[in-house]
Amino acid sequence: MRAPIPARLLLLAMACLVVAACGGSGGDDTSGTAAATTTTAASGTTAAASPACADAAALKASMAELDGLDPPEAGKAGIQAALEKVSTNLAALKTSAKSQWSSQITELDGALEAVKTTIAGISGDSLASALPTVLSDLQRLDTAWTALQQQVDQDCG
Repeated sequence: MRAPIPARLLLLAMACLVVAACGGSGGDDTSGTAAATTTTAASGTTAAASPACADAAALKASMAELDGLDPPEAGKAGIQAALEKVSTNLAALKTSAKSQWSSQITELDGALEAVKTTIAGISGDSLASALPTVLSDLQRLDTAWTALQQQVDQDCG
C-alpha cells in the first residue's frame, strides 16, 4: 500500500519541474525574494531553553519558508537558495544538539542533500525523467522533517 504524498509536495515538484523546463536553470532571474518574507513568525512558540532549541527554531522557520515558496516566482535559483538556508540552519542544529536528535538530524540531512542534488540536475531535457526522483526526494524530506519536528516540539515546547 502506498503512502499518500502530501499535496504541497506534489505542487512543489510540479512547479520545480516547470521552472526547470522554462529555463530556470541559470541566468539572473532571482525575483523570488518576496517568498522569504512570508513566514517570519513560524518559530514564535518554540522555547529557547537551550542553544539546540534556538537552532531548531531557526531550522523550523527556514523549513516553513521553503514550504511557502512559490517555485515559478522564486525560480530555480530561489529554490536552491532556500535549500541552502535550510542546510545552514541544519548544520547549526547538528553542532548545538550534539547527540540529541542525532538519528532524525542525520536522516533530514541525507534527505535534504538528495533534494538539492536532484534540483541542481534538473534541466528542460531531464524534466520527465526527473519527476519520480523529485517526488521520492520530497517525500523523504517531508518524512524526515516531520520526525525531527515532533522530537523538537516534544523537547523544546
